[in-house]
Formats: sequence, C-alpha cells, structure tokens
Amino acid sequence: MPKLYIEEFVGITNRLETLPLAFAIQQEFGHDIVLDWRELDSFEVEGTRQGRVTWLTKLGAERVRNCDEAVFNGLRGKKILLRSLDGPPQRLDPIYMQIPPKLHLKQHLADAVRETFAKTAGRPVVGVHIRHGDFQVIDADSYRIDGYEWPAVPVWWYEKAMEALVRKNPEICFFLSCTGDPAAYESLMKNFDLITLNQASHYAYKNAGNDHHSLINPVADLFALACCPVVLATPISGYSHWAANVLGVPATCLVPLPGATRTTPAIGMVNIHGSRLPRWRAAGRTGSDTVALDDDLAGLELGQTADTGWL
Repeated sequence: MPKLYIEEFVGITNRLETLPLAFAIQQEFGHDIVLDWRELDSFEVEGTRQGRVTWLTKLGAERVRNCDEAVFNGLRGKKILLRSLDGPPQRLDPIYMQIPPKLHLKQHLADAVRETFAKTAGRPVVGVHIRHGDFQVIDADSYRIDGYEWPAVPVWWYEKAMEALVRKNPEICFFLSCTGDPAAYESLMKNFDLITLNQASHYAYKNAGNDHHSLINPVADLFALACCPVVLATPISGYSHWAANVLGVPATCLVPLPGATRTTPAIGMVNIHGSRLPRWRAAGRTGSDTVALDDDLAGLELGQTADTGWL
C-alpha cells in the first residue's frame, strides 16, 4: 500500500485543510495516510495513523505543494509528502464536510469543554477569536488589509463589536480563544462577561519565540470555539475558518470591514458553513460573501446557546 505523509509544516488548522486532499487521494488510489503531528495526543483523525517523517521517509517521495487535476492523476502508487492546502475542486468539494466527523477530541478535553460552557447556564454565547502573532496589526487606529498578507484585527475592534452585541442582547456572554495569554486582553476581561478554556498547552515547540504560541491547548480551544453559534472572527485565519465554517455548529462570523475605525467599527457578517478555506480567505481579502451590518446589527440572531452535543 503506498503511503501519504503529512508533517508539521504549518499550524494545526492549515494541516487540517490538507486532509480533504489526503482522503481524496486515499479514496482514488488507496494510500495509507500517516500523520506526524504532536497534537494527536489531544485528538485523533479516523482513517489515518500516527507515524514519524524522517529523512528516510522523504527519500524518493513526491512532494505535493500545489495540486491540480493533472498532478492528482499522476499520484497513483507514489509515496507522497503532502503540503498542499488546496486541490481540484471537483475532488474536494464533494468530500469536504466528510472530514469533520473523522476528528475526535480526546475524552478528557471534551469533558473540559462541556464543563466550561456549563458555566454559561443556558445564556447566549458568542465566540471571540483573536489571532495575533504571525498576524500583525498594520494600523493601530483602523483595520486595514492592504500592505500585509496576514492582517490582524486590532483589539479595540473586538471591544467595540462586543459592546454592540451587549447592547443588542444584554444576556450575552463571550468565549475567548486567542494566541498568547488570554490574560493579556485585560480590557476584554474587565469589561465583559468572558470565559476561557482552562486547559494549558503542553506543546513546547509552540512556546517562546514562536508566532503560533498559545498558553491554552490549541486543539481543545478550537473545538470549544466551534461550539459557538456566533464568532467574532479573524478574517483569512484558518483557525477561525475551521471553528466557524467546518467543525461543530454552523456559525455566523462577524468580521471588521476594511477601513473600520474606533468611532466607526464597521461590522460585517459572513455565513459560509461547509465551504472550503479559499472561499473564506476570499471573503477576508475581497469582501465576497460579506454583508455589512447597521449599528443595530439588524438581521443577526443572538439567542443561541453554545452547543456541545456534537463533541
């Protein structure tokens, strides 16, 4: 049986985005999918196995970084080192949403997520995903997407959006998922009813000096964020995408519109659950699939509680 390997060449959610192509190759050519991911002590991927990628593994492997239909058709019988986050739409679109049911969070972490949301006592919950680190704020006073490939959302935008949400429904509480230390977002902690997941990350390779650093277990945090029916998201981020558009419950994403400022925070709404990452990134870069909301957030449903039933 030919083997297909995926190593830790990008962050966890971008690696998840390689899985549809891996399973399409397996379905067509019968490859054995081997994952060299340290995070597999937090979750498992049904239909794959854990293994090691070494120099010997890489010897003679076909390195697949950009996969179109011609490349796909040439993979029969080959040992593959997969690094492509995209592939032929006709291969991936039909099976994309077959991937989430294959991902299983370890029981103790699933229990921790359920315990976290039990504290919300049936109240509406909005997820907040703040991606900084490798995503950078270009302008401290406005949200801009020009001039940098991975623009971060300024923290003040989340605060302004959260204020608008509380005005619309004072019963709301928030779940924060973020890079770094949640305690660093002092203004959010102080001004809003906000909870975080109490599951420390033990992935030392993501610590000091790494732009994907997080104090919270990133896998458990992702699954927790995916329980939220509304998410204040980071546009373009694959982590926001997998939490809101792929895993868990279908979520409405709220995002800043380019040009948003402290006085005019400009909130947009995106609903594309079940779509692949390129569509989400197009929404963040071009405004496609994005509906501008008025100051009253008309058309936004805010009554739903967190849903952990899918875990």
